Amino acid sequence: MHTVASARAWAIVELKSAGVGSPVLTADLLLGFVLGWDRTRVLSRAEQPLLPEEWDRLKNLARRRAKGEPFHYLTGEKEFFGLVFGVTPDVLIPRPETEILVEKALDLIKKQSSQQTRFADVGTGSGCIAVSIARNNPSSIGWAVDLSGAALGIARENAVRHGVADRILFIQADLLECFPHIPCLDLILCNPPYIALTDCGSLPSDVRDYEPHNALFGGESGLEIYRRLVPEISSRLAPGGYFLLELGVGQAEPVRQLVHSEGLFLETILNDLQGIPRCLVGRRLLRKNQETNG
Repeated sequence: MHTVASARAWAIVELKSAGVGSPVLTADLLLGFVLGWDRTRVLSRAEQPLLPEEWDRLKNLARRRAKGEPFHYLTGEKEFFGLVFGVTPDVLIPRPETEILVEKALDLIKKQSSQQTRFADVGTGSGCIAVSIARNNPSSIGWAVDLSGAALGIARENAVRHGVADRILFIQADLLECFPHIPCLDLILCNPPYIALTDCGSLPSDVRDYEPHNALFGGESGLEIYRRLVPEISSRLAPGGYFLLELGVGQAEPVRQLVHSEGLFLETILNDLQGIPRCLVGRRLLRKNQETNG
């Protein structure tokens, strides 16, 4: 019979031989997931025996991770902005850099005069952006839009999980086509697919081979969604409203030009922790002569 210690040792060897990064930490987390323990308990209960079904489950998960399957698809969960979200291969795994959009959005909502902010999360995926905003701002109401019905199902489950399903409407649609061509939204957010198809080969295999390509790739240049979305933002955003777009590496300048060409105001571009321009913050001005576009 396997103990926690022997199972842990086996998993470390299995993961290390496959070239998995941080094999010790990964082994501990997988073992903790199987047992329902935190890492401290895994390390302090070395001699506790595993049930046969626990050993079988650990072997299955460790071998799947060794083949490259992302850790968070194995556990079905990923933390984002202090909340735990359910994830499956139907949705992109939330990244820490996307928290920049949420943090900035919440800051802007506090400054807006509107008593009830109407926001749209375009390409919602797991719903991490929409749910985080609704959870942290009880006066907001939102629309979570995605082309994928499977992704919307996951997003809806996450909204129920965090008690905000009554303030988010989930819509299967392409970008903002489901909204009338009138200024009906106070805030528009989007973390679009922005990786160029030509860069596919440079992606880590666990991203390229497992995460949904429709949430990763933005055409040959990576800019296709921005080119379609920015004009749609222009006709749906209320005067004084904001829009936030996540950016890929090297995309700040071409997206800035798109924003300028649509008569929208570029307020700022925020860097991520690596110093990469990551979040474009723009606005529809109250009056055309209020400010000059930068």
